[in-house]
Amino acid sequence: MKRTRSLPFAAGALLVASAWPAHAEDTLVSAAAGDEVLAAAGRRADEPVGVESITVTARRRSEDAQDVPAPISVLSARDLEAQRLYQVQDLQQALPNVTAQFLHARQSSVSVRGIGNNTANEGLEGSAGIYLDNVFLGRPGQAVFDLLDVEQIDLLRGPQGTLFGKNTTAGVLNITTRAPTFQPEAAVEASLGNRHYTQLKASYSGPLADTVAFRVAAYGTHDDGWLENVVRHETLDEINRKGLRTQLLLKPDEGFSLRLIAEHNQERSSTGTLVPYAFGPLNRGAFNSQSNYTNYADWARRLGATPVVTDPDKYEVALNDEQRADAIQNALSAEANWQLGEHRLTSITAWRNWRFDPRNDIDGTSLPGITGGFTTREKQFSQELRLASPADRFFDYVVGAYYYHQNIYSLNRYDTGAAAATLSGGGYPANNALSGRGEATTDSFALFGQGTLHFESGLNLTGGLRATTEKKQGRVRQNDLEAASPYSALPIFAAWDSGELERRDDSLAALLTASGKLSARSLVYATLSHGEKSGGYNVNSVASPGSAFGPDAITVEPEKANNLELGFKSALLDNRLQVNANLFVTKVRDYQAVTTQFYAPTNGFLQVLTNVGDVTSKGVEFDVKGQLTRALSLSFNGAYTRATFDNGSGPTPFEVYNGGYGRGSQSIAGNEVNGAPKWTANLGAQYRHFVADGVEFYANGHYAWRSSTYGDLNNSVYSRIPSYALVNLAAGWRLAAADGGGWDLSLWVRNAFDKHHYLGLTSVGNNAYFASAGQPRTLGATLRYDFF
Repeated sequence: MKRTRSLPFAAGALLVASAWPAHAEDTLVSAAAGDEVLAAAGRRADEPVGVESITVTARRRSEDAQDVPAPISVLSARDLEAQRLYQVQDLQQALPNVTAQFLHARQSSVSVRGIGNNTANEGLEGSAGIYLDNVFLGRPGQAVFDLLDVEQIDLLRGPQGTLFGKNTTAGVLNITTRAPTFQPEAAVEASLGNRHYTQLKASYSGPLADTVAFRVAAYGTHDDGWLENVVRHETLDEINRKGLRTQLLLKPDEGFSLRLIAEHNQERSSTGTLVPYAFGPLNRGAFNSQSNYTNYADWARRLGATPVVTDPDKYEVALNDEQRADAIQNALSAEANWQLGEHRLTSITAWRNWRFDPRNDIDGTSLPGITGGFTTREKQFSQELRLASPADRFFDYVVGAYYYHQNIYSLNRYDTGAAAATLSGGGYPANNALSGRGEATTDSFALFGQGTLHFESGLNLTGGLRATTEKKQGRVRQNDLEAASPYSALPIFAAWDSGELERRDDSLAALLTASGKLSARSLVYATLSHGEKSGGYNVNSVASPGSAFGPDAITVEPEKANNLELGFKSALLDNRLQVNANLFVTKVRDYQAVTTQFYAPTNGFLQVLTNVGDVTSKGVEFDVKGQLTRALSLSFNGAYTRATFDNGSGPTPFEVYNGGYGRGSQSIAGNEVNGAPKWTANLGAQYRHFVADGVEFYANGHYAWRSSTYGDLNNSVYSRIPSYALVNLAAGWRLAAADGGGWDLSLWVRNAFDKHHYLGLTSVGNNAYFASAGQPRTLGATLRYDFF
């Protein structure tokens, strides 16, 4: 199988070097521009050159990120605009030690330090939590929209639970949008690019009254797509998304504020189209005459499929049926803050719903095989109360309570055509319709608190606890076999009802941190933390493991993580340089993931969501920022992570399959965790220079590199995703207007070297892997106008 080689890692250093001007110190600000030009940029001529201070709320109070004894990485609105990062799956190009696997909105996940890269299942939450404006998103797919009007994005690595709403074992991605302002703001923006790429954005913020402010933001995005369907002569992976967010801010006095948010996002796309990636040897001897070592692509060709695509780097598919992935979500939230003397009381009430409707050609060939997918409906409600003490005391604390309710429904339906039985080796009956329903309900209650002792010696001790009681109910009903079939007697397709399943998990999350400042500009810390994620049920309902192996096969036990962290944060050279780094070791017990289990009646394997074993993730992370001159800033972050299984079992890799009846299982101890690259590195350079009065030129360059990974926990060579590097470049001009607004014109290119890469892969049976193809080179221009 052909593979294009990645840019060498050293190319990143060349990129940064190329952004350095020949006379960097001479580029600060020309005398002709003067103080007036600096004032237009909101900066004083005598302002010291240094790395910009960033405020975070990781400990539920506003703090400088450099003062928080935890590994936090932050992307500001300016960072996002500079790299044109508008999707969660793109954030791994800027944040250290993050992987965002994306197949489509339902099959998406975020992992941190190699933990959490799991195939979607409605019965469980992810190991890494995603929050939008302090509201936990119950499904990772709820974050699959354009990152509209965002203020900043914070990444917290390691178990989080003593302060955040939902307990997580890997980390938290916290997205904060811009709030309404009493100072008028308004902007419109249009972007055009190849593949008929179009993005339109508009926002307005301002007062409705002396105590009421309003904000509205909207977007629409289109991309023709980048996969060629050589059968239907169409382009797939098309994107059509639009969204609207409206807000009200009520602030009658300094002692109270209420922020109300209503938003709507929808998508009608063909994302989720997967390219044929690799094919292992195949045998289905019990049901047809396939010979040993014939792979799925060859078998489809023998059955009359034409053409047959086998090279993933061509970004081609050969599908006879449509591809569609529609998603709609709505949300309401209210955040109220009261100043009670020196204490602050916060209430966050939120409701969300999410709908996902797909129709996919699942067999991956031009034959009338299998189409369908998972239709999902999700509703959630959450309520959080927090009380924060004043921060300038010997002992400060935050305590609170949290309630979360989720109801989720999944309809799993497959329509089979004339070639279904032969393509699947008898696994799926021809000319039939198979469907099943899965339901899951979660009720989670938690009490939490975290406090810090500040000693005169400079030592700070922080401790936190969270007690959670979580009740989950689940049910799977597979009873919709709609036509007679010679295979209907197989338990995996027969009518089956799991009955009402219910479990209760009680858990404790804990944190203990010791930190201190070696100087005014340096901080060291050590942390021990423990996090737990509750169990649940595999509610996927066609060919359910429960129908084949019984109800215990769809029960998943809690996932538990212990973490040790040692780190430092420093500001050097009069804050021109910030260097942060940390070592970590995380032990995860009963890691929740998808594997496969052999099923003798079909001589095949069923996908099973279960506790696959224990995992150890350890490594080092770093985050460096430098403001070399007033015009030039550099950033460099990355990680080395060794995430491996300590024990557990999985299917024998395809390459050692002997062609016999069944391929058994083997230990996965020592295997790399799927979707966990050993190395990640992101380099960036931003240059800003006033070329005339009120005219600023800027240029940005970013380089993101990831080492190779396995897409399957059995570490099959057929599932290996090669390393790759992506380069994003932009240059533009800002023209200030007399009223404070102005024009911004930029030219940009994403994935400048047109590197074909893959955002994740899945095994769809028949010893075949199919992959999600990342966006190829996109060139475009953006014009923005700010009215104030």
